[in-house]
Amino acid sequence: MAKISGRIVFNRIYEVVSTVMIVTAVILAAMYLRGIRFYHVKSGSMGDLLPVGCVCFVDTHYNFEKVDIGDVIAFRVDEDTLVTHRAVRSAENGIYTRGDENDAEDPKPVTADNYIGRTFFELPHIGAALAFFHTIKGKAVLAAAVIMIAAAGIFYRNNNKDSDKENNL
Repeated sequence: MAKISGRIVFNRIYEVVSTVMIVTAVILAAMYLRGIRFYHVKSGSMGDLLPVGCVCFVDTHYNFEKVDIGDVIAFRVDEDTLVTHRAVRSAENGIYTRGDENDAEDPKPVTADNYIGRTFFELPHIGAALAFFHTIKGKAVLAAAVIMIAAAGIFYRNNNKDSDKENNL
């Protein structure tokens, strides 16, 4: 049975991790350029459709005039508060919305000025991780991970140079 060296295992792990990171970065960049934003759901107003802790994906390029009754849309109620609710009726002054678990409509209509986009997808349980990475501790973990991967890359490159020298002997 062939013996697998630690260097080979390290190299394979580094290649997989770096490839996954690059592919993820490309996908996120493409989504951003396409106008897709994702938001952490913090309240239960949409019930099982958008449960607390999920991440909802919002198409910011979806035209306000195309919103239909029943669409789930994201909008700002003030500078710090974003809401994702279902469009329940249209009026001259905008679109009225309501959370699926709420008994009453939201008090103010959504207008083109505070409209963000239409929600089209959600991922459960990812919101907690996103919330963590918005804290100082989360940013420190991300910075440490980037530094470790960069250091591993230097080690990987040096290992490959050593391997090439050994193979040429």
